[in-house]
Parts: sequence; C-alpha cells; structure tokens
Amino acid sequence: MNRYSSLEVAQPPCTVFADLRWPAKTGIGNVMKACMERAPDETTIVPLRIDSGLGSPWSPFQISRALNDEGDHGVFWSPGFIPPASNKRPSVVTVHDLTHLHFYSRLHRAYYDLVFRRMYRGCTAVVCVSDYTRNEFLRWSGMLRTQVHVIHNGVDPAFARNDEVFESNFPYVLYPGNRRNYKNLDRLLTAYARSSLPAKGVHLMLTGQPDATLKELAHTLGISWRISFAGDVSDVMMPRLYRGALFVAFVSLYEGFGLPILEAMASGVPVLTSNVSAMPEVAGNAALIVDPHSISDITISMNRLANDSVLRQELVQRGRERAARFSWDRSASALWNIVHEASLATQ
Repeated sequence: MNRYSSLEVAQPPCTVFADLRWPAKTGIGNVMKACMERAPDETTIVPLRIDSGLGSPWSPFQISRALNDEGDHGVFWSPGFIPPASNKRPSVVTVHDLTHLHFYSRLHRAYYDLVFRRMYRGCTAVVCVSDYTRNEFLRWSGMLRTQVHVIHNGVDPAFARNDEVFESNFPYVLYPGNRRNYKNLDRLLTAYARSSLPAKGVHLMLTGQPDATLKELAHTLGISWRISFAGDVSDVMMPRLYRGALFVAFVSLYEGFGLPILEAMASGVPVLTSNVSAMPEVAGNAALIVDPHSISDITISMNRLANDSVLRQELVQRGRERAARFSWDRSASALWNIVHEASLATQ
C-alpha cells in the first residue's frame, strides 16, 4: 500500500494536459475512462493535439511539441506508457506492463532501452498498476523508488450489479481478451481439447471475431465445432457474457495486472489463471492457479472447475470478496493526488 492510496481532501485548482489517444475497450482506455470520470472538480483536463499514432516512435516527441504549444504551466499526465521526450512542466506517466521488453521485436526493446528509459527518468512520477510491475520497472529503469508508485486498477461496479446472463444455446468457458502471442491461446485451446469439456458439450467462447490462426488450430485439434466467438461485445453485454460462463480461463504468460480476473470475480464466476507476473497478486486465494506453460496443468484444472461444483462455489464467494477490494474511486483518488502533488513540486 502506498501513501497515496486513501481518499483525500480537495486539492487546489490544477490544469492537466493529457494524452487521451487510447481507444475505448482496451485496458489502457478503460483505466483512462475510469480515472477521468472521477477527476476532482478543481482539475481541468486539457486533451493534447498529437498528430502521430500511439505506435509511432515519434510519439514522445509529438507529445513534447504539443506541450510546448501550451506554455509551461500545469502538469502532464499519460494514462498509457508513453512519456514526453522532454518537458518544462511536471509529468506523471502510468506504466501498465513491460511487454515490449519481452514479447515484441528487438527494435522495440532497443527503443525502450535507449530512448524510453531516459525519458521515464525525466518524469516527476511513474504510476504502476501492480507491485509486480513496479518491481520490474524499478529494476529496469533505475529510477528512485520514491518516484515510482503502485495504484491497482479498479473494477467497474456494473459487473457486480449485473444479474443477467448471456443467452446461449450451450454452456461455455470464457476467454475475455485479445489475441497477442503472450496470451497463451495455443496452450489454452490444446488443454481444452484434451479436457472433458468438449465431450460434455461445453464450448470455449472467445471475445472478438474469428481469425484464421485460431480456426486452423481448432481444426487441427478437432474442436472446431466447440469453439465459439462472441464478436465485438458492447459494454452493456460484457457483464452478461461473464455472468453466463461456467468459469473464466485467463492463463496468460504475462500480465502487468489482469483486469479480466477481477471482472470475472465481480460477476460471480470462478477464475482459472496463471502463477506468473501480476496474476497471483491480483487473484489472491480466490482463483485456481496454474502453470501457464503446462498444458497438463491447465487441462487438469479445467476438468476440476467443470466437475467440482463445491470448488466453484468456494471460488465464487472468495472472488466476490476479492473483487470488492479493488475500487476505481480509491484508485482514481490516489492517481489525482499524485498528479496534484507533482503540479505543486515546481510552485
């Protein structure tokens, strides 16, 4: 727990210049939206006009250019991981993970090592979304521990409030997430194919549209008839999709946080997740934890969750209690306290 984690009294007026390019329905987009909705009344958020895309190597330089156009007052905040190349004012950047150092190209890692690391060191404060991410970031960046803070993500109250289920003609296990290589979908599908679930008529449901790679893998494994795709799910439908699942399978190889774990728990659904990176920190004792590199371990655990109703109920109860600890109100308050304190640093 860091010293910014409790609710605070009102702060002095503050102008925040923000990089708000993050798309809706992405992890960073969700964090950005939740924090902006809870910004204090005395905070004025000014969106920066940035021409480059988020993936452009010129993005930090475009941020600096946009900031220079605004004079030298206020504070900069990025809900994502992109710091300004240089800046006359205090800056606060949220780092969700360091996947670019592990799962992207050598050029990505070189860019982080040679460019981003120096830029992060120029920030007033860095916010990490888990203790795991903070520790990894500290080892890599060499920044002072006092500059790097932990603010856990919250979970939208809509998941706990919802009591409707997704209408489906079959029972299903849900994978809610994207298709990046570290999400471990090849092992998840293989474990599912080897489990008792296909024979029981339990489908594996994935969010998003079908893609050729997954369809080919499902065909090779002989489970094409049991793999379903939910398509592009709206914010209203997502809690229903969770609530209707037998359990959620989220056995990623790496997560800086793992928000689907909490969304499933808040929805009253058991969770199967990994014993690596930040996932055990988020899940606590409220999920069934597996080695994501072991197809056998995933298979055995899927069978347990499918067949052991007592275990499922225990995880549902623990999960609801666990999810209730993660509040966007507290998280946003902690963030804005850091931003306001940074804004006072040069006054």
